[in-house]
Amino acid sequence: MSPLLSRLAYPFSPPLATIRDYTFNKFRRDMVAGLTVAVVEVPQAMAYALIAGVPAQYGLYTSIIQGFIGALFASNEQLSSGATNTQSLLIAATVARLADPGDPAMYLQLVIGLTMIKGIIQMIFAAARMGNLIRYVSRSVIIGFSAGAGVLIAVGQIPNLLGLSRSDLGTRVVPGVVGDALRLTPHLHQTNLHALGIGLGTLVLILIIRRLSRLAPGPLIGVVFAGGCVAFAGWNMQTLPLVGELPHGLPDTFIAPWHIDYHQAESMLGGAFALALLGMIETVAIGKSIASKTGSTVRPNQEFFAQGLANVLGAVCQNIPGSASFTRSALNYQAGGQTRFAGVYSAIAVALIYLLCASLAWYIPMASLAAVLFIIAYSLVDWRYMLRIGKTSKSDAAVCMVTFLAAITLPLHYAIYVGVFLNIGVYLQQSSRLRINEMIRTHSAGSFVERPLQEKHGKRTVMFLQMEGDLFFGVADELRDRLNRIANGSARVVIFRLKRTHSIDSTVLQVVEEFAQRMQETGRFVILCGMREELMDIIQHYGLDKIIGQQNLFPTSYGVFAAAQQALDRARDLLGGSIDTQELLLEEDDSEGYTYDVG
Repeated sequence: MSPLLSRLAYPFSPPLATIRDYTFNKFRRDMVAGLTVAVVEVPQAMAYALIAGVPAQYGLYTSIIQGFIGALFASNEQLSSGATNTQSLLIAATVARLADPGDPAMYLQLVIGLTMIKGIIQMIFAAARMGNLIRYVSRSVIIGFSAGAGVLIAVGQIPNLLGLSRSDLGTRVVPGVVGDALRLTPHLHQTNLHALGIGLGTLVLILIIRRLSRLAPGPLIGVVFAGGCVAFAGWNMQTLPLVGELPHGLPDTFIAPWHIDYHQAESMLGGAFALALLGMIETVAIGKSIASKTGSTVRPNQEFFAQGLANVLGAVCQNIPGSASFTRSALNYQAGGQTRFAGVYSAIAVALIYLLCASLAWYIPMASLAAVLFIIAYSLVDWRYMLRIGKTSKSDAAVCMVTFLAAITLPLHYAIYVGVFLNIGVYLQQSSRLRINEMIRTHSAGSFVERPLQEKHGKRTVMFLQMEGDLFFGVADELRDRLNRIANGSARVVIFRLKRTHSIDSTVLQVVEEFAQRMQETGRFVILCGMREELMDIIQHYGLDKIIGQQNLFPTSYGVFAAAQQALDRARDLLGGSIDTQELLLEEDDSEGYTYDVG
């Protein structure tokens, strides 16, 4: 097979690799895990569909199709894909701006179109190999966004808990929690006591079951109990809001998501991008969490491809946008899932449960699904982490809190952008701090002391400076100021040790070039040492070696401080050879710093 065909076929290879080592024992454990996840997923999928603003069956369709495809092609074998809480909340925030509330068919068409757009974006990211960019989004952004989403889900489900119809609440005049509260307050006197009682009873039952066993399907038991109460009491739609009859069987027709017009697609692009980004961030975070226990590897580009393919094919099969679920993926691992086929069996089990029990969904109260979502909403708020970072890192705490506030006050797809851009801003601020230290000798011959570069450098003839980190345009101005002060001093030779420098860009190279030229004009010298091979190539391609002189460049070597010692010997030669290298950089007063022995 040609290299090109191999690269094209590689994203489709994960299931083949799993089949090669598949055994009956793995099949047995995968089947148990798949069934365990399925009984939890059914009520979750229905509830998430309601958050997205579509009928409950579309959440089940998503869990079946995307769960099957996502499990086959994900790089992490324990991931469980389908409808999720944060994705559904973003769906509603994106589509509600475009669809007429009185036209559910158009609303559904836009949701399915959003699924297609999101999937295409993720597959483009996979083809461009942009998966590694996910590592620049911190956990603080995810925690802040998830906490905000949890609050929004809880507030948004209060009407269902109280038995109020969303159509009677009117449109939301402002986004976020404030808008929901303003809509809800005038209608509190219309609370349906039957719905409230059923919802609170379901909530208490789920909490009791969770205390007894973390693996027990509390949400399913709670929803079944609530439906049984409705059937036993003989209640109907006039008594309290119910899910109603679900269509029998899986969809036998395809909806063409490309029937949305250009204006609608353009209006949804920002939301689709936010869905794609958030879905990938969550998927990689979940994968890494499980991989830390299993020792497996998460490949972000493969996850982009798997999620993108699942959403593109899911759009044709009437799916809403979905991604990996933390709760179901963790449950899959805890239940003993061994391979990706546990997710496949789970998707098949959801399909069978739906086909066999769809007629019973008529009895499910909306308030019971609201109770399930209250449990999920609470789990999204990681108070422990928020308190810990509040005590340890002000910048992380600020990112987390601003993202949280943006999620509960702004249109939701803006919140993820606020968090990501704020995160990038903090990263650039920290990266643009110039790390430059002065290396001096102590009275004990053969050792260096490292200390921050000070404004006054004394009358030392040779200055030995160690530069660290990424030398990019963000540090160029500060570096120019530091070097100008050095150029105005008395040092005749300035040595730069670049052993700890990761990269250097053209802006910084120009600053160093200007400094070297200024030193030459006054009969002084610049020496570079400790350069790795790739850094040496950059310097030579830029032409800096011609300014400084090839004889004043000393690549890194295997000996400890060997290149530094060569640079000091060269400095002695440039000064006429009259000074012992042990006397260079000698500091009369003891200074605190990090001491390094010369090998």
